[in-house]
Amino acid sequence: MTTTAERVIAVNTAAWDYWRWHATQPGEWVTGYLASRGLRGTVAGQAPAGWARLVPTLRRRGFTDTELLDAGLALEAKNGGVGDAFRDRLVLPIRDASDRIIGFTARRNPATDVDPDAPPKYLNTTSTPAYDKSRALYGLDADAAARIARGGIPVLVEGALDAEAVRRAGNDLVPLGLCGTAITAGHLQQLRDIDPAAVGRLINATDADTAGQGAICRLWNLLTTDEAATVRAAVLEPGTDPADLVQAGQRSQLRGVLVDDARPIVQAAIDATLARYDLEHVEGSLAALRHIAGALKGATPAVLAQATGHLTKRLADTTEHDVVVTEIISAATSATEDA
Repeated sequence: MTTTAERVIAVNTAAWDYWRWHATQPGEWVTGYLASRGLRGTVAGQAPAGWARLVPTLRRRGFTDTELLDAGLALEAKNGGVGDAFRDRLVLPIRDASDRIIGFTARRNPATDVDPDAPPKYLNTTSTPAYDKSRALYGLDADAAARIARGGIPVLVEGALDAEAVRRAGNDLVPLGLCGTAITAGHLQQLRDIDPAAVGRLINATDADTAGQGAICRLWNLLTTDEAATVRAAVLEPGTDPADLVQAGQRSQLRGVLVDDARPIVQAAIDATLARYDLEHVEGSLAALRHIAGALKGATPAVLAQATGHLTKRLADTTEHDVVVTEIISAATSATEDA
């Protein structure tokens, strides 16, 4: 029999109770770790080390191995044995807008970070009857949904610890973590279902590395024309994320980075695209310009103006302002003719 979403939520709730109990026992390490990251007060669980700690506990509570496997809480060994999927990790629950625990995200014990054979730093629940990673966002619980409905500002970050850091940057900010997956149309639809204008208030604060640049372009392609005119992107230094700023004692600066210094997403998308081209030569600059102009078809006049000004600055060494304007106007005219 297929495990239902309700049963997955039930087993997740039991697992969370068990991990929360472990986080309060002598010798636990999650409290000290969170304090060292500037995240004191974050409610976390601790999955104990060992192959079979959670599994036998939940068996005694009436859950079957099939239910544990279907919930992503257990793994089956080659010899047929069933053991814990989350071992020696700080665990945080992923809740839905009804506050049900649909999955988990977990960070390995930092004591193992120096081990070249250490397991992946972060482990997230696999797809289950209750958890769809293409729609679920860490932090989008009942309270977050209510704040978004009242006009709160969604802030999109890479993972759970970044989201916990953003919580400390202002009550008007609603942090949402992607937890190891790319932004999807389903994620954005979750926000629109709460408030049709929510995505238009979004601030993207994903990492400024190559993957983060790709995320900016994916987000840009998923926005409506109106949303593209108002969504902003935080300016993070490469190799720095919101959790790093909080850990460094720069909590007050974090809000400035996220809100005060945020720029139109079209500028961030342009920079991410230009990074893939050789801008030292005219040919590379023109190829980049035409690529970007094509992506701007249908954009609002305000976005086209932002793009034109930003491209003129970025391509000043190789491309005349009039050439930039011509390409952008050509794209806009083409979009009008196609409509």
